[in-house]
Amino acid sequence: MTAIQTPQSLDTIFLDQPPSCLEFCPEAPDYFVIGTYLLSESSSNDSSGPQQTKTGSIQLFILDPESYQLTQIHKTPLPQAVFDLHFSPRDPTLLAIATSAASVSLYRLETCSSASTPTGLTHQTTIPVHEDPSIPALFLSWLPPPPGSHDIEHAKPCTDIDGFAVSFSDGQVSIFHTNPPSHSFSKESLTEIALPGEPIEVWYTAFHLRQNGSLAGKGYPMLFSGDDFGSLRVHEFAGDGDDEDQGEGESPQSPAQTRAVSDRGRNHGAGVTAILPLFTSDSWETILLTGSYDEYLRVYGYAGRGQVLAEERLGGGVWRLKVIDEEGPDVKTGQRSYLVLASCMHAGTRIVKVTYSAAGEGEGKWEIEVLAQFTEHESMNYASDVRKGRGGGEVDGGPSRQNEEDSFPLLCVSSSFYDKRVCVWKVKV
Repeated sequence: MTAIQTPQSLDTIFLDQPPSCLEFCPEAPDYFVIGTYLLSESSSNDSSGPQQTKTGSIQLFILDPESYQLTQIHKTPLPQAVFDLHFSPRDPTLLAIATSAASVSLYRLETCSSASTPTGLTHQTTIPVHEDPSIPALFLSWLPPPPGSHDIEHAKPCTDIDGFAVSFSDGQVSIFHTNPPSHSFSKESLTEIALPGEPIEVWYTAFHLRQNGSLAGKGYPMLFSGDDFGSLRVHEFAGDGDDEDQGEGESPQSPAQTRAVSDRGRNHGAGVTAILPLFTSDSWETILLTGSYDEYLRVYGYAGRGQVLAEERLGGGVWRLKVIDEEGPDVKTGQRSYLVLASCMHAGTRIVKVTYSAAGEGEGKWEIEVLAQFTEHESMNYASDVRKGRGGGEVDGGPSRQNEEDSFPLLCVSSSFYDKRVCVWKVKV
């Protein structure tokens, strides 16, 4: 086991509001968006106590990969706080944010007409996603594109659906999806599937396309969600209508719930705050990584019921997880590994390697190793990401592990909430 690297910041800035989420732009690797959340209190003339107001913003930044300096390009103040944001996997210029006002707002990344240089974010629409506007939308996850469709040009807009899942503080999870041939995003044009749960915060949702081995190219969505009771819930879906009418590689026309399964908190010692599906196999069904308030990262196998295959205490509550790079599986042994970025709340950021090693004729074993940790943040680390392209992360969507000694640099941006700090740092793994 190698020594854990502890990199130092290359640049640090302080925002005007606490950062709650951030993500690099898929089409512009030097640019990223930060969402903020500011809770303000004011005195009241009656006996109801102080009045609380939640506001926020979305802010577009550029990271210079040579000087490592951060520069703000655009800022949009908002009358509500931003809990989460993600770019669409089908349209890399479309950004969705989940807000404290029970809404999802869509923004378009605008570019200069003479060059593909982002200049700002333009509001497209705001969709109410809960009947009670005081119930905040905590997390948003986009529906995955059809198998074999990795961008908007290759998707089948006339046959597959688009949309997103949103989780709420009252335990509900809702899926909003388009209805072909329309791909319009509005409250009137979207169909909602409400998935009620226990009356507690649902911190995370994640879609995974389960491949149907008997139907090449067919994928059916599963939705994983994690709540504050420590339960991991699985919703499995299938399409309405006759599967034979669907073309190869197409998603179901509209997802219809088939069953819901919960592990009832048996495998996590506290709230489930991050879920990262890795793959589905014949022997394990679906392998996930999960993060929890109990400070553990877990390799979690789901096959109708869940089991923990490996775990490692990262510290601080594992709030967010993202795959940076992956290798394998090996054709003969099935061995594979994942490089993962973990935001660990009050413990900072971790770079982790998760490995499956074959063991003869047995099932093999999973191992988790911490490679690097960034610990300069002085409060809750809710958001981190890795720059893609030269000098950090992937190149053109593929692994960049081509440097000497099979190591490559990661250029990372991470944040902390109460001290409003955003840091740039670099590590070789």
